Amino acid sequence: LYLGHACLQVDLPRRAQPYLEAINQATGETVHLAALQGDAVVTLAVRESRHAVRVDTGKIGRMEAPHATSVGKAIMAWLPEDEIHRILTGGMKRFTDKTITELPALIESLRVVRRNGYAIDREEFLPGVICIGSAIRDQAGTVIGAISASTPAMRASEKHVALIRDEVNSATRALSAEFGAPTSQVGRPEAVAN
Repeated sequence: LYLGHACLQVDLPRRAQPYLEAINQATGETVHLAALQGDAVVTLAVRESRHAVRVDTGKIGRMEAPHATSVGKAIMAWLPEDEIHRILTGGMKRFTDKTITELPALIESLRVVRRNGYAIDREEFLPGVICIGSAIRDQAGTVIGAISASTPAMRASEKHVALIRDEVNSATRALSAEFGAPTSQVGRPEAVAN
């Protein structure tokens, strides 16, 4: 099981690359691929924005704020609560006045993620930055990673946010299908929640 999971971690960035590129082409925004490695959410790949004004949401490696990012919440939403506790052993640091720092509030927000099929970060990690993320699943329906796209709030019109959401959800559904995910386990695009 461990070796199979390790192979997925190696294969995921390679297989996700065309999807990251497609989201980047369609939206012009910064796109991230992340996965759970042990008790940490780790950024595996970043495709930078095509705009002059872009979002710098971090680099490849261990994510310091899975509770405050859409890609982190997209992964954690589908984990048992004890695993969420392990991921958050370092605490829930406040990054902006919108960061969720209490576990019960985070658990409630993860319920919304499960209901909607995607996660949204409205300036929880960086002021002026909106991110939308969605989970990638394997043949067992297990979350193996997530993709997110980030946009400056100045470009976050309702239409642009809907485009980002649709592109991210479309990519994660297609990539999940490549990994054999059951159709019923893949998130559906719905209206963006506030």
